[in-house]
Amino acid sequence: MHFSNGVIAAALAAMATAQKVHVVSVSSANKSLAFYPDNLKADVGDMIQFQFLAGNHSVVQSNFDNPCVPIQAINSSATGMFSGYMDVAASESTGMIPTYTMEVKAATPLWLYCSQGKHCQAGMVMVVNEKYVVLLLTLL
Repeated sequence: MHFSNGVIAAALAAMATAQKVHVVSVSSANKSLAFYPDNLKADVGDMIQFQFLAGNHSVVQSNFDNPCVPIQAINSSATGMFSGYMDVAASESTGMIPTYTMEVKAATPLWLYCSQGKHCQAGMVMVVNEKYVVLLLTLL
């Protein structure tokens, strides 16, 4: 079989821009109120898969100034993400782990929290691309 240089170059370019999947554990076997990791760097186009391991949790987008409030409540024109509540106990009987996957659409920081009960107030928050904030503040 013979491939032209253009076909090979296109295939290599596609591999270079392939999506990366980042896995975030929501809680842990000891039912901790945390995301693991709670800070990650992801490129535009990457995917983040949240794996719900214990308890009932959610993942909701907020902003830095209002970490426990849905971003739509702060800015009605914003379109934030919400995983819905994930019932881990219901999935355990089938041997499944509930997951929610989202695409990173911008390089700017993405602030996320769990809206179940007082989980956010207990520190169940995370950030994607935090370094962008530090870089931006140093440029000002």
